[in-house]
Amino acid sequence: MMKEKKLVLAIILTTLLGLPAYTTASTVQFELLTSTDNIGTLPQQQQNGGDYLPRTGDDITGGSINPDGSFSFNYMNPDGITEPASYAKSTHSMTGSLTLDIDLQAGGAADIISLEFDGYVSPGKFSAQHLDNGANSGTYSPTAASNWAFQACFDWYYDTPFAGSGATDMTFVDYQWSGFIIPVSELTTDGMAVTTLDDSLGYFDDNFESWLLNQITPQLPQEAAYLFFAQGQANPSWTDPMMDMDTGGIVGETIIAYAVPEPATTMFLAVGFYWIRRQRRYLKNA
Repeated sequence: MMKEKKLVLAIILTTLLGLPAYTTASTVQFELLTSTDNIGTLPQQQQNGGDYLPRTGDDITGGSINPDGSFSFNYMNPDGITEPASYAKSTHSMTGSLTLDIDLQAGGAADIISLEFDGYVSPGKFSAQHLDNGANSGTYSPTAASNWAFQACFDWYYDTPFAGSGATDMTFVDYQWSGFIIPVSELTTDGMAVTTLDDSLGYFDDNFESWLLNQITPQLPQEAAYLFFAQGQANPSWTDPMMDMDTGGIVGETIIAYAVPEPATTMFLAVGFYWIRRQRRYLKNA
């Protein structure tokens, strides 16, 4: 009886990511969510109050900004700046992708193996964010009881317009991400009732789960299987002297992305939720 329970659990864990039960790890690529309204400018202007998430009621609208264009962005605040004294205190929109290697049989061990983000600092001024060498690891807990939690610690560098394209303007060492990877099928009223999802940085001051359901879920492609959400905030470990930022400045970011499984793994995803339902009935009747 115990062996059967363990087998069922192993199948649940592997199939939650759309993997065959014999697979120990999976490489999953996530694309940053970008609205079809994206015109290549900032998602919203710098804010002195309210939150730092778009489409939440306090967005500023205007001809030179793009409140609906990008859901992922960097928020930069130079040291000592409380009012927008330069372009740097703003929300820089991002597009691009990241790739995770997740091993559920190793306790949900996760490695960030690629990270390629492009951003719009302002119209005509572009930035780039790249993974740096170092330990880029994390964990994933693929259950509602664990809030689908994802955490990571990694190194990255930021290429801003200051020194030209291809330069390293800021570096971050042991940068922390906190968030979740939730199956899109769980982004329902019932799914939200059995888990607790929030933005760890407190960028949103209303009902975060309602925002996910009402603003994010309708934007996802029909074939999307997983929603990735992560936030981090830190002082840069090194900055270019030409920048307004120094090591006392703050860079915070919000990442919203989705994954579409390969056609061959879609079947295993469906099988995984079948086993979840069977396991629930099994435990209830045990």
